[in-house]
Amino acid sequence: MPMNLVIQQKRKELGLTQEQVAKYLNVSIPAVSKWEKGSTSPDISLLAPLARLLKVDLNTLFCFQEDISEQEMGCVCRGIMEIAQKEGVASAFGAAKQKIHEYPHNEALLQRLTFQLDGLLAISGLPDHEVRCYDDMLAQWYHKLAGSSDGKISNSASYMMVSRFIRNGEYGKAQEVLDSMPDKEDAFSSMADKQMLQTNIYLCQGETEKAIKGLQNALLLALNKVQMLLYKMVDAELADGCIQAAKDVADKASQMPGLFGLWEYNSFVAPLQVAGAMKDAGECVCLLRKLLETMRTPWDMGNSPLFNRIAKVSDPKQMLPAILLELERDAAYDFLREHSEFKELVSEYKAWVGSEIIP
Repeated sequence: MPMNLVIQQKRKELGLTQEQVAKYLNVSIPAVSKWEKGSTSPDISLLAPLARLLKVDLNTLFCFQEDISEQEMGCVCRGIMEIAQKEGVASAFGAAKQKIHEYPHNEALLQRLTFQLDGLLAISGLPDHEVRCYDDMLAQWYHKLAGSSDGKISNSASYMMVSRFIRNGEYGKAQEVLDSMPDKEDAFSSMADKQMLQTNIYLCQGETEKAIKGLQNALLLALNKVQMLLYKMVDAELADGCIQAAKDVADKASQMPGLFGLWEYNSFVAPLQVAGAMKDAGECVCLLRKLLETMRTPWDMGNSPLFNRIAKVSDPKQMLPAILLELERDAAYDFLREHSEFKELVSEYKAWVGSEIIP
């Protein structure tokens, strides 16, 4: 509950009027009214006497003890996606700002919403002058996250800041942020990292289930990193004009899901990168059809012996609206715009999304 609602709720619980609060603090009634509406906040010198009047501590007044569960955060993010689909990016940003206002000190929520909105903005198709104001807002949130005491949050935000600066051609700023980020440990030293030590403790204590779960989680993260590296290698080889090398790397990337029990969707990403670069419309449509087909069925990690202890079933349907929007608006697919099979494919899945996902 944000500060304005704390003030309003506690005042009413004590049977106080806005006039009585204003008189006690020697401020105007409209000032108290604005505090409760959330349009302004009390001066710092008034916080202690206000807390005493409302019979709360400063932690409660500042919402320092508030938290939101992982499940609740997931619901919030799904709600933002639905708002974006039905009402547009502006409404999604408005809803996210309100939720951030309700939990001003929850960095995990801010991180998830910032990343989500950044992705939505990237595929929104809005003109540059409309994108700018939202872009500035995201930049402020990333800057705040980059200053987090939580290393994971700080590093992920810094990574996104670097990516955004590169995208905007601000290479000097990108390098500055990159230089401030800690270097990853080399391969040898990483063998003695916290994960390995924890695994050894579990094994020595006979807690094999915990050891296996930890190793499976670490393996999944490592494989996701490998996939990202392979996709980027494909991009680099294509940029260098080495088509055959790009095809060879893409072939390796497409084999990973089968070898390691990963989501089948990933089998088609790298080959699609190559087909798109070569403007091979027929191959692109064929790969897109296979890729989209994988999103009709939830991915059950429990089918792989490498992940059966951390088995989760993720439903990829929620990703479909964003992917379809990208297919319709991303300039990379302009060469497919008049391709009849491409248009039929997009229409088919838009209709399916409308009947299966949107209530």
